[in-house]
Amino acid sequence: MALPNYDALIEWLQTGFDGDLRWVASFNHRTFSYKVKYIREDLKTDLSGMELETIIHRSMAVLSRDHVEDVYFHLGDAEALLVKHEKAMAVHLYLTEETGVVIKLADGAEITVPAFFEDCRDHLDV
Repeated sequence: MALPNYDALIEWLQTGFDGDLRWVASFNHRTFSYKVKYIREDLKTDLSGMELETIIHRSMAVLSRDHVEDVYFHLGDAEALLVKHEKAMAVHLYLTEETGVVIKLADGAEITVPAFFEDCRDHLDV
């Protein structure tokens, strides 16, 4: 598998969602590591390093592909997970057995499923 093109994904997300794009982070839930690829300027102070780290680590632990597949074992491989919160929406896109990307969008952002997942994969070039 080729390395994901996060720059192309972020450019596409910024164009389509403007200020509704909150942050993007790649992750590896086996090694419990992540890398923030983009964070909206006003959130850099709102989500200090420790708070963002806690959010991402918890999401890797609870919303990992393995966990989702264990819960919904009868449905096959997990490809993505959408979690709608009161103030934002989180899209977990699983790229491999271990890796993925979390895209956090502001409340009110509109996506079409499953087209959004497919568009993200297309822009990542995976």
